[in-house]
Amino acid sequence: MILLTNRVIAAKDRRRNLGGHKDDGKCLATNPIDRCWRCDPNWANNRQKLADCVQGFGRNTRGGQGGPIYVVTDPSDDDLMNPKPGTLRYAVTRNGSLWITFAHSMAITLQQELIMSSDKTIDGRGVDVYISNGAGITIQFVKNIIIHGIKIYDIQVRNGGLIRDSETHYGFRTRSDGDGISIFGASNVWVDHVSMRNCTDGLIDAIMGSTAITISNSHFTDHNEVSYSFIFRHFKLGPIQSLAE
Repeated sequence: MILLTNRVIAAKDRRRNLGGHKDDGKCLATNPIDRCWRCDPNWANNRQKLADCVQGFGRNTRGGQGGPIYVVTDPSDDDLMNPKPGTLRYAVTRNGSLWITFAHSMAITLQQELIMSSDKTIDGRGVDVYISNGAGITIQFVKNIIIHGIKIYDIQVRNGGLIRDSETHYGFRTRSDGDGISIFGASNVWVDHVSMRNCTDGLIDAIMGSTAITISNSHFTDHNEVSYSFIFRHFKLGPIQSLAE
């Protein structure tokens, strides 16, 4: 586990003005989710407070709250069976709760779909994290997932193969669909401040009774489907709430 220093976090906060404060100290955040954490000038010292800010159907989602912070330092994705420590794939396949952050801005090309285990938060605040030109993220038969503050684009179909999905299990996966985020039989999922565009299939695909999902403050573009199918290919299955910014 690697912890960011307060100095590094503060520098990143100043660069992107994530605190959202005017010179007179007044908070600029206008929606209730953002006000919940952006108005705290010391938010970077208490990242896991973000889990208390979710609203809507996914309001009970806690992600990796209560677990250690794990910092991704390596953008590579070379070993699907035995992920290298420091990579995003290594982090999301650990057992137990984990709050995942990033040491610096990075572009990650996933060789195959990134299969997440339960009780994880992917927190991209303070840096620019791009998942692009490869496979997308799969949230399948798990619970308590938060994905916040990353950019996902140009997601492609991949052929599948043996892929690890936890510390103790791996399995054979067939060809992926090319979704940016695939939610399959999962519950308590919150996607917030995620920018998505140009995925081969759906941007976010929520199917197989997936429930208790909130999509908030996100931006979706460059897709050939419209209305709610623009975001969800199977909107009718399970309660899903989309909260506009």
